[in-house]
Amino acid sequence: CVGAYSLITELETKCPRGCEDCEDGNCDNPCADDQPERTAATCGTDECGDYLASVTDEDLSTAVEVGYPSCVNSTALSSVASYGSMGTFYLNQYYRSVARECELSDRLALSTDIDYTTCVGAYSLITELETKCPRGCEDCEDGNCDNPCADDQPERTAATCGTDECGDYLASVTDEDLSTAVEVGYPSCVNSTALSSVASYGSMGTFYLNQYYRSVARECELSDRLALSTDIDYTTCVGAYSL
Repeated sequence: CVGAYSLITELETKCPRGCEDCEDGNCDNPCADDQPERTAATCGTDECGDYLASVTDEDLSTAVEVGYPSCVNSTALSSVASYGSMGTFYLNQYYRSVARECELSDRLALSTDIDYTTCVGAYSLITELETKCPRGCEDCEDGNCDNPCADDQPERTAATCGTDECGDYLASVTDEDLSTAVEVGYPSCVNSTALSSVASYGSMGTFYLNQYYRSVARECELSDRLALSTDIDYTTCVGAYSL
């Protein structure tokens, strides 16, 4: 249990945050608006890079399958047992986000492959798009969001997401990935405590995701990088509605 838990504690120690992202400000060192928790200045070090390079896919699998579940027998760390139910993808994504903020992605030893047959893998089609093709503002009708868009202001523009990182990600997602997520990954979310609501994405079919990716690519002026098919299946409800 403590060995598996060290995947979190060691990362925090060797790749430290410069501030804490706490919504209510109720933490010791809250981040300012739009301030990232980590930057190359706080964690772009050899120590952080060496640690990222030392953690393997096998380490994550062992922790998730054996280490975290054993925490149910620990008085101090019983709550950590839930990490096991999140699968290796959650940890993989967390390590990747830390490496990206510390500008040390090239030191990461973990695989970048995503298993879209899993709930968290399928959900990454949303979370990864948001991370790699970021919005400049949020389109919220009542203005009740952190960074509301002004009137007629698009959420994304080439200035916010017309990057190689966004383009490369758009080019990496295929029609097969969407099909796998919709047919297998999202439906499996019914068994997830944290992501059970995501199961409904499966009922929307691949068309919804295809259209969402295409709209993001268009706003980021990266439509030429999109790997997804532009064909529409009019035998489906959403396909017919697209007319």
